[in-house]
Amino acid sequence: MQWLRLEQWGQGLSSRLFYNEVPQPTWWRHGGHMLEDKDDDKAREKLLHSFTYSDQERGVFFGMDTTTEEGRERFREEYMALSEMAPEMIKKENLMFPHEMAPSVTEEPHFRRVWQHYREHMFKLRFAHLVKEGEISEADAAAFRAFCGPTGQSSFSVYILARQGLLDHLQADEGYQATMRVMDTMGLGAVEFCNLTARPTEQQFWEQFDGVYDLSEAEMKREMANIVTDPTNLEKVNALISSGVDKVKSSVEETR
Repeated sequence: MQWLRLEQWGQGLSSRLFYNEVPQPTWWRHGGHMLEDKDDDKAREKLLHSFTYSDQERGVFFGMDTTTEEGRERFREEYMALSEMAPEMIKKENLMFPHEMAPSVTEEPHFRRVWQHYREHMFKLRFAHLVKEGEISEADAAAFRAFCGPTGQSSFSVYILARQGLLDHLQADEGYQATMRVMDTMGLGAVEFCNLTARPTEQQFWEQFDGVYDLSEAEMKREMANIVTDPTNLEKVNALISSGVDKVKSSVEETR
């Protein structure tokens, strides 16, 4: 079967795999690019230009100390040059210095599952606080719970659809109007939704919620005892988070 690749003539079909075939990389098949020495020029090129091996955790990073005025000026020059080359990808108005960027939250699945519980926990805490302080009336609170959480779990899908004007029959609904007042009081009335992306609108809502309330991994760990009340389960969750984050960190270190 290997002869059908015609690799003996200009590598032939070497980049294609047959059905259910286990990849068997060879030096010849990869054109001599299977190098592990990071000090080698070709290996460095592989790390820089490969989608598989490159460092995808960082955004725009030029190795400058942007805490100094000189570093910020150099960073601005490089950023503007990239913006001129690819304005649809790097927009001038989005300029932010690396030392001002918030730490990125890992996309590791187990961690994200716990992160969502943390989000909902913080939402409920803020909501309960505003109700206790009288900034949200009891009537609005009851109507909001009935509209967004009739099963005990908060779901904003219907609210988001109504906000986008896709459920006109709800515009005069008291539950929807109460939800709008609650969102405004909680500082979430200005949340925007984009239909030009594949990201679900409810995910867009929670991502903007992260920014409004400045959620962080450190705070999540502090609140974990209040989110998971069973000590046995709490130990399991903490171990799960640690193992997931360690895996992500190790994979990033391997690519550097």
